[in-house]
Amino acid sequence: MRSSVSVILSTPPPDTTMSYPDYTTSPHHHQTLLILVRQVGSQLKSRSFHKLYERISRVGQVKVNDSSGSQRPVWVTYRREYPVENNDWGDFQTHRRVLGIITIGQVGSQSDLNDICKQHESLKVKYSSTLYDSRCIILGLNPDGTMYEAGSGGVSRSSSPDPNGGQESSSIHPNVDSAGHPVITVNGHAHPTHVKKVSSGSTDRDSGVYETVGNDDKPIDSDSHSDSPQGHTEGSTDLKIDSNHVNGSDSGSESTSEVGCCEDGKIDSPRDSALDSTHDTSHSSISTSNSHSSRVSLQPPSNFKTRALFYPTGDHAVNIESQLQEFVSSLFWVLESKRLDKSQEKLERPPLLCAPFERKDFIGLDMDSRTNKKRCAGRLRKQLADLTLQAGLPTEAIIHYSHAADTLRNCNDWLWLAACFEGLCAASVVLLYPNLRRSCGLQRFASLGVGGSAGGPGSVGGRGRNGSVNTNSLPTGLEPTVARQSSKHCLSPDDIVDKYRESIVHYSKYRNAGVVETEASIKAVHVLIEQRRYLMAAEFLSNVVFINLQLSDEEKIARFNALADLYHQIGFHRKASFFRRVAAMRCVAPKDQQLDWGQCYRLLLQTLEGYKICLDPLQFQKDGSQGWPSLQIQILQELVGTSRRMGQNALCTRHQAFLVSAMLSHLSVNERQEQSTMLESLSARSGSGPVPLVVQETGIIIPPVNFLNIPICRKLRLISPTSVRKAEKKASSIAEEDSGPFIFSPFTSLSNSNERRSQGKVDFDWVEGDVCEVCLELENPMPFELKLSNLMLITEGVEFEAWSSTVLLRADNEHQVARVRGRPQGDGELRVVGYSSTIMGVTSNCRFKFMPHLRTPQYTVNVVPGLPFIQILTGEGSNGNVGNERAIGEECGGLQLALSAGETREVSVVLHNVSSQPVEEVDILLQSKMEKDMLNQVFQYSRENIEAQLPIPPGGRASLTLYVYAASEFLCPGRPEESLDTTSLLSGSEPPSLVSGGPSSLPSRQSAATSSTRGTRTRRTDSSASLLSSRSGSSARSGSSSSTQAPSSVRTRTTLNTPGCNGRSLEASLQMKYSGGCGLGADYCRSAQVNVSVEVTPSLLVTRWDVLPAELPHQCYVVLDLLNSAPHEMDLHYTPTKHILIEAGDSCRVPVPVDRCPLVTLSQDGNEGEGGWGWSEVLGGHVASLVELRWTLGPNDAPGRASLAGITFPPATHDLITMAPIHWDVQVDGQDVVGGTENSGAVGRPLELQVGITNTSGASLPPLSLRITAFQDHQNGHLNYRLDAKMTTTGATKLTTPQLGEGEEFRHCCGLVFFTAGVYKVEVTCSPASTLAQTSFYENVTPTQQHAWKFAPPLEITVAEA
Repeated sequence: MRSSVSVILSTPPPDTTMSYPDYTTSPHHHQTLLILVRQVGSQLKSRSFHKLYERISRVGQVKVNDSSGSQRPVWVTYRREYPVENNDWGDFQTHRRVLGIITIGQVGSQSDLNDICKQHESLKVKYSSTLYDSRCIILGLNPDGTMYEAGSGGVSRSSSPDPNGGQESSSIHPNVDSAGHPVITVNGHAHPTHVKKVSSGSTDRDSGVYETVGNDDKPIDSDSHSDSPQGHTEGSTDLKIDSNHVNGSDSGSESTSEVGCCEDGKIDSPRDSALDSTHDTSHSSISTSNSHSSRVSLQPPSNFKTRALFYPTGDHAVNIESQLQEFVSSLFWVLESKRLDKSQEKLERPPLLCAPFERKDFIGLDMDSRTNKKRCAGRLRKQLADLTLQAGLPTEAIIHYSHAADTLRNCNDWLWLAACFEGLCAASVVLLYPNLRRSCGLQRFASLGVGGSAGGPGSVGGRGRNGSVNTNSLPTGLEPTVARQSSKHCLSPDDIVDKYRESIVHYSKYRNAGVVETEASIKAVHVLIEQRRYLMAAEFLSNVVFINLQLSDEEKIARFNALADLYHQIGFHRKASFFRRVAAMRCVAPKDQQLDWGQCYRLLLQTLEGYKICLDPLQFQKDGSQGWPSLQIQILQELVGTSRRMGQNALCTRHQAFLVSAMLSHLSVNERQEQSTMLESLSARSGSGPVPLVVQETGIIIPPVNFLNIPICRKLRLISPTSVRKAEKKASSIAEEDSGPFIFSPFTSLSNSNERRSQGKVDFDWVEGDVCEVCLELENPMPFELKLSNLMLITEGVEFEAWSSTVLLRADNEHQVARVRGRPQGDGELRVVGYSSTIMGVTSNCRFKFMPHLRTPQYTVNVVPGLPFIQILTGEGSNGNVGNERAIGEECGGLQLALSAGETREVSVVLHNVSSQPVEEVDILLQSKMEKDMLNQVFQYSRENIEAQLPIPPGGRASLTLYVYAASEFLCPGRPEESLDTTSLLSGSEPPSLVSGGPSSLPSRQSAATSSTRGTRTRRTDSSASLLSSRSGSSARSGSSSSTQAPSSVRTRTTLNTPGCNGRSLEASLQMKYSGGCGLGADYCRSAQVNVSVEVTPSLLVTRWDVLPAELPHQCYVVLDLLNSAPHEMDLHYTPTKHILIEAGDSCRVPVPVDRCPLVTLSQDGNEGEGGWGWSEVLGGHVASLVELRWTLGPNDAPGRASLAGITFPPATHDLITMAPIHWDVQVDGQDVVGGTENSGAVGRPLELQVGITNTSGASLPPLSLRITAFQDHQNGHLNYRLDAKMTTTGATKLTTPQLGEGEEFRHCCGLVFFTAGVYKVEVTCSPASTLAQTSFYENVTPTQQHAWKFAPPLEITVAEA
């Protein structure tokens, strides 16, 4: 006992407390061998060291066949730093011992090599109490120890008997067996270590698993977990390397370098220059052209007792994995030998194993007491259990732990009992959860998903926290019950948790065991996470929080980060973010002299997920209202302040913009004002564009912030081009859609409309090169006037030239309109997907698909190829005077003309091409509500004239003359009761107003005429029958002195308004469709429309009309009453040689000679209707075609013409207008009777009267009835036909002629004897025979009732006394 106390007292009191907890620990670390990997020397770059360390850390498991043939997995943990204080706790828990050291250095000279060897030996001395073996990897040397030259063609393998400088490991001596394979001698036992790569059929070549086999090269199942596999020879060692090592490795990435090893003196590749230190010196050498004598050879110091591995560079170390297998194998055999020694020891006075802080507690105690002996035995048994677990025998370790626990519980050794329980739990976890180490570790934040959803890597959502995912981590086919049955002492999952809780309770009794208690709690948390018991895991983490440890600020930051990671794994994201934020604030605590704002910023970024903040505005908007707004605002403000302290103005502006945009709905009016002012101040230093920002050193990408809600876009409209600029598809190229048998289908129309609306397609086209406009309805949510600068459209598809504009939005909630313009630069489909603007110094690209207020993600419009554009100009006259030109059209107004009725004016229309495309095609069309004939009468133009001027180049002109005629109704209706006083007309006296003399059923224009103020109305009596019964084409012989005279013009003044004298308006549309350039090839055109309005004022009116016979048999007189309704004097030309001046408001009567209408025209164009009115229109058209009244009016002598179109005549006048079908030939006593011939006779002397009839109708005439009648005209309106006492006749006076063919003649003679003197008249009448009229040709030409042709004027004979 005294010797034990003296040993404790003689040792200087070490630091009894471990430096800091290992927060990456897990229960599987209890079975691992700890190896320290350090960088030595000053020549090796950190990048090269990290690259080699990654390759070394891949060798996480080696499967070794022990001396009994059983396969054991040997697990390895690598550390780059490990405090000596923690190594002193190796007796308490053997997995805390550093069993091996690997140093890596690079040399450039002998001094560098000496420095590396010195540092390596110092590390060995530092950890000499626990160290088993070490290796020193030296770069920059060839395998023979010569300096490596980078420019040399290769490396040489020397035949030196000692390639390692004659230095060997003191514990492991390489030898060569009979087959030439290297052999490791451990404690006098030889073990061959020939390394062979596992075949691809059993193990993945990239998995990092290798095996060391004996000479028999038997295949080994690399996935076997059996403790005693069969089929291996005694003494062979099977090594396998598993890349899925314990999480103690600082590197989680994979190396892509393929492992190779030197075997039997051969080199696998030209780059393989590493020399296996176990190879025999008899191997052949490979040298370059340089001689060996010229190389510089370096030798390690004589006190360097470690095996050195020489490699020219890290890339040449292709067999480093095989060297690590040999190294781990050597550590295993040393460990196995110690385990065997301790298991076979039976000491009467076993040594007392102590934790570092326990040494002073046992001073003065009786070590020979029964209790202490049990304590010593129990602690030794517990240490044996630790070694057994490290040696790959968890089942035996559980038995040792159980016995040790029973022993330690009896002696109330609570500290070691807790360690025993912890080891028991670790061994049980190894059996129940062998894949616990393979759970997904914490991943770095994704670039664009900073603070993303909880479903990402490392989140509980990804692990199926509430799902029914299988929680078993055992290999496939092995259930927990099977694992427990393999070891009766294996704890159940619930027992594991209970034992962890009990061990933590015991650890808490010791102040110096705080680190061990912390690590035990973390191990329990990992087990509970594997069991998906997250609430219980939170209880253990709460215990970790309240453990009081003396830690530095850096260690406290690491502690809070570790707690945050664990809370994140169990799904407590908000609490994880809380501890992460505490760690961030600790980085910039006021008491720290060096404030690490960068680390604080990075930690704050990691807190965003727990507070439901995603720096991607689109994702944050999609998640909706989640989290706690006040906390979110505070975290964002801390991010802004931290980034500003870092000097990252761009980051600061980006976070402030996100705060304003994302948290706008949670900010009050004053807060919106304050935050916006701060944003403007920050953006003035460094503006924020719509591009991601990369955080330096971390590579984290901060997404851009686009102000989708500042301002709020409520509505968007693509403005259709004006009608004059709208592109139209030519009618010939429009394909007819098959709409089925129905003219209209509501389902098709509605579906097409809804589809176009949902896709954002508009029903109009834009034109390439034209200015296009989009209207935005914006709402300002800010309490101040918002300025939008550089507002422009974002488009896809066709190249688009966007024009920027500046808009000021008032501080109210009303919708305000902003117009954005641009110009397409090509044809095709143009998609308007958003707009860009700069607000408060932040440039945003706002896309419609991300705006919640808009349902349409994009708006699509078709852009047609470029089309020309013309401007329509007009002048006042046809001379085309440019000075008088003005623009007309739909936008500039139409063409307004004021013309007198009948006036014609020439209007010059100029087409000015104001575009950059030529006008190659022009189509002009007139449209109006008027009838087509009327329209063609009013407007006329020459299509050939405009086509001759094509094409119109850019900037060129083409002119078109439009002839406008003021068509009007020149006939003013008369009244039916008014008649024509023929006597007064023939005598030249002033007559009453003329009427047509028709019945009461005349058309409207012949009814209700205004009476004249002069003359009296008289009704036509029987005395006027001579005029009405006169026949054309006849002559008369009479002894009367009177003769028929041509009517003369008569003036009269009209003082009353005449119906029909009011003005009228003529309207028409001149439509022009034109095309050219690229648009013409695509069958597109443009249309321009000019509205022409003609105000027609009255000029000349025909108030009454009648027909009189003329001197010539083929003519008649149309007598017209004309009224000048214009305000100016009129010069009227009613015949080519006659004209008359009519004052304004005056009327006059003029006779117009007209050729009579042939009967053939009547037979072709009309039929006699009821009352004989069927021919009225035909005869009226005949007269209207021959009569044209021309006049000049006003001071400018504006010309005009009046037409009698629409005039009609009553049946009583038809015979005067039409040509007779017969020709009269009348002779008295052989003398022809012509107009003006005087016929005389004597009383009692007979006169011979010969009447001849010739058929001039052009067709056969039916039989006619010829009648000769004598009468006396007393000149008082009374005609006396009763002349039986005054005369007699000889021969027939009534007879029927035969049918006369075309051109045939019939003659008849009779005699006249007068008894008394006087003036007699003879009337010769011819009419169709009544019996044959129904079937004759003549019924289609003449009326069947009361139709007769008379010789006119009647034959007048003066009889004198004999």
